[in-house]
Amino acid sequence: MASGSESKKTYIGLSVGNHNSVIAIINKEHRAEVIANEDGEHKTPTYIAFSGEEEYHGSQAKHQFVRNAKNTLVGFRDLLGKQYSGDAAKHTGSARIEAGADGKAQFVVTIENDEGQSNELRLAAEDAMERYLRRLRTTAEEYLGRKIDGVVLAHPVGFGEEQKSALQAACQKAGLELLQLIPEPVACALQYGLGSDASHDDAKDTVAVVVDVGGTGADVSVVGVHGGLFTLIGSVHTDEVSGEILDEVLVKHFAGEFKKQTGIDVLDTTNDSRPIRKLRQAVELTKKTLSSATAAPCAVESLSGGMDFNSNINRTRFDIMSGKTYAPLLDAIAKAIEQAGYTPSHIDQVLLCGGAARIRKLQSRVISLFPESTVLRDDGGELDEVIASGCAEQAALIAQGITDPASGADVQAKAVAKPLGLQVAADKLIPVLLKDTPLPASRTVKVALPAGEKRAYIAVSEGEPIALPPVDEDSEDEDEDAAETEEKEHILYRPSKLLAEMVLELEKVDANTRLLVKFFVGTDGKLTVTATEPASGQSITAEIPAQ
Repeated sequence: MASGSESKKTYIGLSVGNHNSVIAIINKEHRAEVIANEDGEHKTPTYIAFSGEEEYHGSQAKHQFVRNAKNTLVGFRDLLGKQYSGDAAKHTGSARIEAGADGKAQFVVTIENDEGQSNELRLAAEDAMERYLRRLRTTAEEYLGRKIDGVVLAHPVGFGEEQKSALQAACQKAGLELLQLIPEPVACALQYGLGSDASHDDAKDTVAVVVDVGGTGADVSVVGVHGGLFTLIGSVHTDEVSGEILDEVLVKHFAGEFKKQTGIDVLDTTNDSRPIRKLRQAVELTKKTLSSATAAPCAVESLSGGMDFNSNINRTRFDIMSGKTYAPLLDAIAKAIEQAGYTPSHIDQVLLCGGAARIRKLQSRVISLFPESTVLRDDGGELDEVIASGCAEQAALIAQGITDPASGADVQAKAVAKPLGLQVAADKLIPVLLKDTPLPASRTVKVALPAGEKRAYIAVSEGEPIALPPVDEDSEDEDEDAAETEEKEHILYRPSKLLAEMVLELEKVDANTRLLVKFFVGTDGKLTVTATEPASGQSITAEIPAQ
């Protein structure tokens, strides 16, 4: 069921990519479900094409692109709210792009009526997005058989305010009520269930890295999840790793094979660029197949000169050819973690999304950056459907009244600047409140006393992250349990600044005596630490002004 049972409203989640878009709902089993378009496909190509007086969208428009590229619109999402530039015009490879009267990029296509008269149609990126969103709305309403009352829409993490405003405006003009606009990495984290099991007793503090490898680029984001609240800590974008770049590896390989077989060089687009567009569309399926099979075919009917092309490639060959393309992604991951103030040792999970992220070699290269304690996850469903499904999860929370759409998941709350915890040694800190925990924040820990000790000494400190020590590969492995115990004892934080010292004199202690130490930081940044012995009710409090 796509709506909240109380409101009876129908909400959807929507992800609009540069290459493909996905619509998701929450079904009767209360799980995110991607719905099919008119062609029975879960992904709708983000293409608009014009032929004569007809306007095509999705798969039909993508087919038009092969033979009618000059009247096909591609890549309009990333042009939203942007001024015209030559680089932007080259990026799409579709219809001509010029500067409009307002200086912003606009597409120029030719419309021809039944009498053969031609006219130019100029569409700004916002106008193209409006037309495309209107079509997606129709697709959803025809599938569900009812009106769409609202949408949660994801935006690229790199979008500025002007781009987000343009996306919101297009959504409104398309007749879609925008419930919330959320960053793509937050939508990804929602679909993977981060924070869904948080409780008053266990906030489930998690630091995750979202690796989103899409059609035209890759975004690496560090996301903190504390008590079910999401904080987008930082992100790094690279255009040097993408689905298009990986496609190009296969295109060059198969173009070489076709030239050997026929003597025809389809990479030479001087006279005809249709063969290379055909081959590019064909290798998309080849690449996807290689993510789950050890070999994949590539077949193109009448590729060039009336000659068909049939070949295949195994995964090992593809891994060797594409191996060098992953380096910029690994650099982006390392940079994002460093800029966020962490080390790989502090990352609990790596979440994958984007179609190109399903490539096994890419996944193995990514996880090689992290210690064994970090979990690599690709279990959020089809990786190119994860973001839309996360938006549907957020829409369900809004429908149930759990989340206020006005709160805006895109608004960054004040957060803890540095780890705060208990200093137990000169070089060891037990973190209680992690860096980037949204404010106000409260955490409570239990502390045991040394046997027979009636004086409880508590040192409160700021901390700083430290990397795990390098693993000695030459040392002999111990049994599995011992290894797990050793891993848990690695020190991840050390004290950097002593904030307060407290001594609580207890009247009576025994082997079961425990202190409850509560840390609370308000929105003003003031830290209050209270240590209480529950049995006697004795307590002591320290207040530390905002640093």
